[in-house]
Amino acid sequence: MKKRRSFSKEFKREIVETVVSGQATGAEISREYSISPVVISKWKKDYKEGKFFENVNSTDIARLELKVRELERLVGELTMENRMLKKVRDLNSKKKKEDLSIITSRTWDQLKKGAD
Repeated sequence: MKKRRSFSKEFKREIVETVVSGQATGAEISREYSISPVVISKWKKDYKEGKFFENVNSTDIARLELKVRELERLVGELTMENRMLKKVRDLNSKKKKEDLSIITSRTWDQLKKGAD
């Protein structure tokens, strides 16, 4: 019979934070550490209830503040990238609209002059 493994609260917290932050999926962590996905789900539930933060000391708070700053930086980066992509999309759609405009006798003359 196998001996039952036990994990420290710090280890559980690290695993859950890795999954919650999106650095790895629960399935990836499950395979890497040979831990049941059900156990990881239970740890996530316990984490949300605050069971891993009973004896929080200043080093834990500092570590969590660093994590928050890193995540805020990432959100800022993604926001900037998203805005840039929207501008490119808008510029591209304007160009397509101009290309699809109806050709009239006046625009035909303008097109011919531009081609010369």
